[in-house]
Amino acid sequence: MNDQKPATPGEAVGRTPLSIVMTDPRINDNPLTYVNDAFQQLTLYSRDYAIGRNCRFLQGEQTEPDIALKIREGLQSGAEFEVTITNYKADGTPFLNQLLIAPVMGEDGELSAYFGVQREVQKKRDGECDDESLDLLRELQHRVKNHLSMVVSMIRLQAARPVTPESLKAVSRRVEALALLYEEMFDATMNNGEASRIHTGAYLSRIANVVSRIDGRTAIRINVESEEIELPVDHAARLGLLLSELLTNALEHAFKGRETGLIDIRFRGLSNGGVRLTVEDDGIGLPEDSNWPYEAKSVRTQKSLAEQQQGDLDTTGHNGHSGVGGTIIIALTQKLGATLNVNSALEGTTVTIDFEKEL
Repeated sequence: MNDQKPATPGEAVGRTPLSIVMTDPRINDNPLTYVNDAFQQLTLYSRDYAIGRNCRFLQGEQTEPDIALKIREGLQSGAEFEVTITNYKADGTPFLNQLLIAPVMGEDGELSAYFGVQREVQKKRDGECDDESLDLLRELQHRVKNHLSMVVSMIRLQAARPVTPESLKAVSRRVEALALLYEEMFDATMNNGEASRIHTGAYLSRIANVVSRIDGRTAIRINVESEEIELPVDHAARLGLLLSELLTNALEHAFKGRETGLIDIRFRGLSNGGVRLTVEDDGIGLPEDSNWPYEAKSVRTQKSLAEQQQGDLDTTGHNGHSGVGGTIIIALTQKLGATLNVNSALEGTTVTIDFEKEL
């Protein structure tokens, strides 16, 4: 007797590696600008190989010409679409690739990117692909895509000019934070059947790990203490982006001239029903004349400067002054209705963000 229960849609999705990609339609040939680890696992192509290329390198002898044409037409239309196409892994193995592709608009309403989810699927006996969890994928894709507008607005700043490596790394990190949110939403769906709320503990820890990995300095220790607080997806997305920006800022500026350091990240509930995110480092502190990040320019001003100035575009901050990261921090705290406090001394800097769990 077989007592095994059939997989729920959430479980079916969770057992399948979900490749997340972004492309830039404003660049010639619409190349990939981001792929997550699952893309590398699924296709066997490295991130370094994929970035900067059009996705057609996944096509091969058995790729259906009519479906390839449908993809081109979908991208030209600027509308959301889905297809299942025969693609090839780097070792030559063909696989059925189910694609959900959606346009992402910047805050100025312009098409800035395409956000895609890919997964390997199997054919049913009638030749059709199993779409049991397709509705779930659509729902999750919409939720994450809606939070990309600010990130792609930052990407738009980098369209017309050469960009510094540090600025490109920052864009990748921001998209990575949202990709992690996507994965946490899958986990939430598998555990309780819905993806409208996120357990913050694991999510914040994963973001800290990703930012630390990108930074690459093992002598800078990062501690994360987070209560298991559930937040709506919108709140969790903004919180994750905030932590990414604050942690990156500390890693970039707090330990100049030092090889070691400590960053403490704490997230806990408050007695008044709100929650508090604290990012504290034991670094060199901010310069006396710094007003970071309150002085940060608006997204519109950043865009105007990027279009008017000459030379390589550097979106990072310098000498205690705000770059695009400061712009994002201010915008996110405003959207959360949060209170932002920055205290700096010779022993380091402490950033505290308080907001309500429900708005």
